[in-house]
Amino acid sequence: MANRTHHEVENSRDGRHSDRVTFFYRLNKAKERGRINFENFTETLTSDLQQYCKENSRRDNIHVYFEYTQEGTLWVVNNKWFADAIHDFANKYKITLSNITYHGGSATLKQTYDKWHSLHRPNEDKIKIRSTDFGLWLYDKNNVYFDTLKFPKEANTNLRTKKFNCLNANLSIQHRIAFLHYMWKNNLLDTENNLISFHYFKGMIYPIEEQYPIPQELKNILPIQFDLKGNWEQVYQKIFDSKHDDSKLTDWNKTGDYSYIYDDCYFTVTTESGECVELCDEFCNELDDYFRPFHKEMFITEKTTRPMLYLQPQILYSTSGTLEYLKSWGFKTFSDYWNEDYDNEQDGKKKLQMIMDVIKELNNKSLEELHEMYWDMMPILKHNQNILINTGIEKYENNVFPLDL
Repeated sequence: MANRTHHEVENSRDGRHSDRVTFFYRLNKAKERGRINFENFTETLTSDLQQYCKENSRRDNIHVYFEYTQEGTLWVVNNKWFADAIHDFANKYKITLSNITYHGGSATLKQTYDKWHSLHRPNEDKIKIRSTDFGLWLYDKNNVYFDTLKFPKEANTNLRTKKFNCLNANLSIQHRIAFLHYMWKNNLLDTENNLISFHYFKGMIYPIEEQYPIPQELKNILPIQFDLKGNWEQVYQKIFDSKHDDSKLTDWNKTGDYSYIYDDCYFTVTTESGECVELCDEFCNELDDYFRPFHKEMFITEKTTRPMLYLQPQILYSTSGTLEYLKSWGFKTFSDYWNEDYDNEQDGKKKLQMIMDVIKELNNKSLEELHEMYWDMMPILKHNQNILINTGIEKYENNVFPLDL
């Protein structure tokens, strides 16, 4: 999608200008994008629209498109969910709400918006909502940088030296602190037999520690690092090192060669980016009570789809219902090999322990047993890689399989 924030007058079929005026804004151009202090993009990014409104009295021909598919939807503008700012913006500039589109990255964005609307703006019209599953879109063969990807067509047949990988760079996403806590309580931070990272840095503020206090004994072994080492600035620079055009999302985090990880272990424990109050209280304050009645985020990122690309099975810590959602796209999961009931669990603490039980069961197997299991599930792994690459980027962009969750 073009990287522009200006408006354009659309042409009609006969070549003359129509009276429709479209304004397009990418929210990654906002300077302040903190989760609880996201700037009011409806004001800071729309100076051209504001000027247009000063010079033109007509409003019903204005169409506005806000796009932010690279991130989830749990962020706050002026102490309220961002949709509130969009409605205020429409009312202030007298723009028809149905002429505004918000294009986001959560599979459940439409359901969340509809619930929010019924609670907070029931007497107003609705804006249009569109979703793209970023992680699914990312590795489609029709993407512009697909030829730069390095991934296996056939898996490594050697006996591997590690059992699983669990990579956690950004612990400011609060449910990962809870996940770290449970991994420690269940004696699963075994870095000798597994590839594990938890980049927890002393001095950084993690509000969820009020709910899941980290014992000093655990803090003493943090951060846990194996491939990326150094302070947070050094780790971040490596993760998002871009060797190509940044507008094509070709940083190392998205398109780097991860074979050195996946070729040396048998399964992935994925902690997704999607923040959801069912996983844990995100803000540890009254904002949780505000979000809980309407917000549910299902943000599919490269963390979920990269194991598919590299022929890896995974245990997925994400919004409940994510495995069912992936099945709606045609992917297969691994209920024949371990218990996936955790995907249906709504209680965050119960869900965490259910996932730990699955990891422990697999971690107790020998490398030889895991090797045999891995090759038994190879038809599923190849099927998922094929679906990921060949579904078609236009379907991912239009999210043609809505799921009522």
